[in-house]
Amino acid sequence: MLQTLFTKIQHVGTVKLSGGMLRIDVKIIQAAIARSDVSRLTVDQARVIVWDMTPVWSGSGEPVEAGQAWINASGRAVMYSIHGRRYISPLSHIRSTIAGSRKFANISTITWEPIAQVSEQTAPLAVSA
Repeated sequence: MLQTLFTKIQHVGTVKLSGGMLRIDVKIIQAAIARSDVSRLTVDQARVIVWDMTPVWSGSGEPVEAGQAWINASGRAVMYSIHGRRYISPLSHIRSTIAGSRKFANISTITWEPIAQVSEQTAPLAVSA
């Protein structure tokens, strides 16, 4: 039995420019890419650290390393790995947000879901004339 999968992209949050850093808001996650790493990510295309900022914004501590961000192989998207989950943003949205021509960039998850299960032994249905 074959299973056909399709890609489902679901918008889950935003990426905003805040004080020179990229602030990532995904449901309950409040993370950031440091000001010094923003140009390394977009210009040098280097992997950078994503920091969990929840302890800082609640006033109880220092940021904690939560994952990484990098530009994917096609050069058209920024990939994030935060607390073991993968997210994606269009690189054009990130660059427009940094330039100030856009208020925020979308951040989404990608999942693969089955369309239908197709049996190898079933023949196509005939259409009567």
